[in-house]
Amino acid sequence: MTYNVVIGRNIRDTEIYGDLATTFIGKQYITMGNLVSLGNNMMLDALRPHVVLIAGKRGSGKSYTMGVIAEGLASLETEVAENITSLIIDTMGIYWTMKSPNYKESKILKGWNEEPKGFKNIKVFIPKGSFDKIKEQNPSMADVPFSISVSDLSSSDWCDIFGFSINDEYGITINKVIEAFVEDGARYDIKDIIDRLTQEIAASDIVKEAVKQRFDAANQWGIFDKEGTPIEDLLAPATINILDISLYSHSLGEFNLRALVIGLLAQKILEIRTLERRSEELEEMESSVSMAGTKAKKEIPIVWLFIDEVHEFLPVGSRTAATAALSRVIKEGRQPGIGLVIATQQPGKLDTDIITQSDIIISQHVTAKLDIDALNTVMQTYMATDIKKYLAELPKLPGACIILDDNSERIYPVQIKPRYTWHGGETPKSVPPPEKPQ
Repeated sequence: MTYNVVIGRNIRDTEIYGDLATTFIGKQYITMGNLVSLGNNMMLDALRPHVVLIAGKRGSGKSYTMGVIAEGLASLETEVAENITSLIIDTMGIYWTMKSPNYKESKILKGWNEEPKGFKNIKVFIPKGSFDKIKEQNPSMADVPFSISVSDLSSSDWCDIFGFSINDEYGITINKVIEAFVEDGARYDIKDIIDRLTQEIAASDIVKEAVKQRFDAANQWGIFDKEGTPIEDLLAPATINILDISLYSHSLGEFNLRALVIGLLAQKILEIRTLERRSEELEEMESSVSMAGTKAKKEIPIVWLFIDEVHEFLPVGSRTAATAALSRVIKEGRQPGIGLVIATQQPGKLDTDIITQSDIIISQHVTAKLDIDALNTVMQTYMATDIKKYLAELPKLPGACIILDDNSERIYPVQIKPRYTWHGGETPKSVPPPEKPQ
């Protein structure tokens, strides 16, 4: 007899809500002697936000597992789904395929009593400078143009992008320009910055020219605008919102624009959910007195933020433009209602403080000693033996993993379920599969 195991849910919530607001993510491996079979349903708690860390080497199924969780959140009961939104920061350009059914794994899905299906509640945001080109190439890849308001960036942000120190002559010059606009109180774009830099700011010609060249380059990236995309547009409830920044993966050299985007979004999400949570708390207090009940639907839903290769943005021993804001969300985001699903193929290069804040860890096949040691430091409290033993006992299949539930202080060997939607992150093959004889 099988039953549901809810990862991340405490006893009190289980008594009140049962299995409500849970999503099916896989099945538990059951070992009886030499026989290994799939048993209990593994459910992920979606009642409250969590920090879920997915670790595994390349090809182990990290991106696939992230897709399974996003699909599950979007498939929840209507009264739950309308209070949740997923925002996937797509650094590889692979999640737009969630609009299409997973026909290539239809036989596997059938074995799980499920069928392929695409999702309609998906919005793909593309940086505005590339939007028209990508939309023309394939309309499914682009739904909404995305931009960042130049006014939202501080002097430190620009210095992080350009590789300057805020205290060197280049950083000081940038700071003079930005402070002048802040005093004006009006919105501005990069052209306005360049005009003010060349006409009004006192600095050497060499410094001004170097700074101007950086801003000229930034103006060509197609992501900065005077107004910018409102954060609310990226947080549509009951929707998988995908921000595709894959075009900025390798094309900008020293400029870490992806980290800047993630840092700005993390900060804005934290701010807007903190304000929303105060309103929710006030409503709950008033309803407890009047016994009138609270609104079923939230104005700004609980946010689940998905980020792959997170060690690039939260590296051990150094910082990026995303470090400060993303660290705050990981450490403080639970109370205002922000969950994270973060993945890495190198947990050993991820800040240890971030690992310890994860209340759910999904570890797929990890082999490097540095990475195993990093996971051991977090999981050793609940493990009778080294993590290598648990991983060695797993079948050598994509999606096979161990899940640490910090809430129950238990470890489960699990097979992640097949996805409903087409997985765009599969490694390409040099030849197509041979045709089967008729």
